[in-house]
Amino acid sequence: MIRSGWFEHSSWRYRLPMTASDHRVLVLHHSEGADQGWLEDAFEEARIDRVMIRLGSGEEIPGTTNWRGVVSLGGVMGAYEEDTYPFLSAEKQFLAELVREGVPVLGICLGCQLLADALGGRAYQSPAPEAGLLSMTMTDAGRDDPVIRVVPDRVLVSHGDTFDLPPGAELLAHTDQYRHAFRLGSALAVQFHPEAGPAMVEGWLRLSGGRNIAKAGVDPEALVAEMRAGEDLMKEQALRFFATWLATL
Repeated sequence: MIRSGWFEHSSWRYRLPMTASDHRVLVLHHSEGADQGWLEDAFEEARIDRVMIRLGSGEEIPGTTNWRGVVSLGGVMGAYEEDTYPFLSAEKQFLAELVREGVPVLGICLGCQLLADALGGRAYQSPAPEAGLLSMTMTDAGRDDPVIRVVPDRVLVSHGDTFDLPPGAELLAHTDQYRHAFRLGSALAVQFHPEAGPAMVEGWLRLSGGRNIAKAGVDPEALVAEMRAGEDLMKEQALRFFATWLATL
């Protein structure tokens, strides 16, 4: 992790302060139901301390970037809805600063879209929602990526927004319809949901009726049943993904 001296990327060139790194991971939480899920289990297994900031409940972005790593979770809002959710603007500035300073950042779904927006790409409403247990196609960069290469053949997808890649970013994985993972500097962004098990999906259904799932033409009850049947393997694969990322911190 870069902590002092000059950091360069494209047109960015910044002098980094000589400061001590925090040994904890910061987790940015946006809305009810979009929780850590299996990421919490991965933190426990790795014995990594973390701090959660609930931005949707009025807690503020920290004034320091000296974190071991940062995770930006999913959420019900769009990355472009700063007028309704003013904390999104502050978070984007924070995420861009983290990447300039070389702090490892993992963005999940909304977090992925926020990173895309923050780093010079664009997040916007997709032409059609995408949902279900879907196959990912890896790019050459994805097959070489130390974290994305452990993603299983099928992952949980549920989103109504998409993104354009920031300048200089490498596309790592995609479905037939949408981009799903990219890396730029210290940022790794995934639009799919490695953190979500069947209990979390059931929570989404209670909170919103699973609007993206239903609009994508997927039977929500059938999806949950399929996830229940394969839950042990899904959890094992999710923990491997998160453990691989945590090992890079």
